[in-house]
Amino acid sequence: MNYKIIWQRFIESAIYLYIKSHIKMLVSVLTILGIVFFALSWFHLMLYPKDKASEAFVEFDVKSGSPAKELAQNMYKEGLIKNPMVFNLYAKINGYDVRIKSGTYLLSPSMSPGEILKKMISGDVLRKEQKITIPEGITLEKMAAIFQEHNILSKEEFLQAAKPVYFKDKYKFLEGLPPDATLEGFLFPDTYFLPEEKPAHYYIDILLKRFNEMYFGRGYDLQQEKIGLTIYQVVTLASIIEAEAKLAAERPVISSVFHNRLKKGMALQSCATVEYVLKEHKEFLTLKDLEVDSPYNTYKHSGLPPGPIGAPGISSIEAALNPADTDYLYFVSNGDGTHTFNKTYAEHLRNKKHAEGDK
Repeated sequence: MNYKIIWQRFIESAIYLYIKSHIKMLVSVLTILGIVFFALSWFHLMLYPKDKASEAFVEFDVKSGSPAKELAQNMYKEGLIKNPMVFNLYAKINGYDVRIKSGTYLLSPSMSPGEILKKMISGDVLRKEQKITIPEGITLEKMAAIFQEHNILSKEEFLQAAKPVYFKDKYKFLEGLPPDATLEGFLFPDTYFLPEEKPAHYYIDILLKRFNEMYFGRGYDLQQEKIGLTIYQVVTLASIIEAEAKLAAERPVISSVFHNRLKKGMALQSCATVEYVLKEHKEFLTLKDLEVDSPYNTYKHSGLPPGPIGAPGISSIEAALNPADTDYLYFVSNGDGTHTFNKTYAEHLRNKKHAEGDK
């Protein structure tokens, strides 16, 4: 037996197997490297501007505490970046996600994610202001919560400052308010751009000034005299109309129901006033709810409640001043935003039963 030949063949086989196994490993390594290279190339490509030639600009709002992931999604929807996942990952890798400052930024698709993030961490805002929207019908407490959400004022600071005593000298219409009145109803609902780091009274004054401009600038004070109401009564009634009406066309009609009931000395029986006491909106009020002990409960007390139950908008103020000419004394919700109006209690009961049966 030729051991030399056997040994030689053994060596050749071993070398072959060694090379073969390493070729497979090499192919695997090269494949992985190829995938990594492709992924990195794609990632790098996503960090280029969405449209380098774009001349468009977008005012982009960043709220305090907004996570980078949420901002990335919003920027993607606005057409500012190529890929929200890459933007978010890039921000986290570089530690930018925890350094983003709130404010309104002027951004463009011609900017890269890196340029956008540098703008946001440096606080290069379009204006040193916060955009804040006060919805119509909102209560003073919920308004305070909005200011707190925007990091402008705490709820406590807002509510402490929202008292007539601080502004009576400047706004004469506040002089006739009851001693225990707040500014509920007189802080006008609108969209504001507010500067940061100002005293609480500064912000309250801005909202009061807008009310003053809208009410007296439109001659509502003259109309209130014609119908024999004070400004406090008008705003109180308007706030109830705001809470009850879902459709603009129904506001004057709902107003007429309340005016007619006031003239007859009837209780207003507004569910909205009870909900103001309960601090929650219910589809149906229970008998127990209607018995809640409060001067704002217009089921138990006739006339207007002690004050407004929210911040009415212009259309509700106009409806309070200009009710439709009707004989209606009742209305019931149809569950779709509309109401059915009635002149008699018997009609009202039939329609109420019908409406509740549909639900």
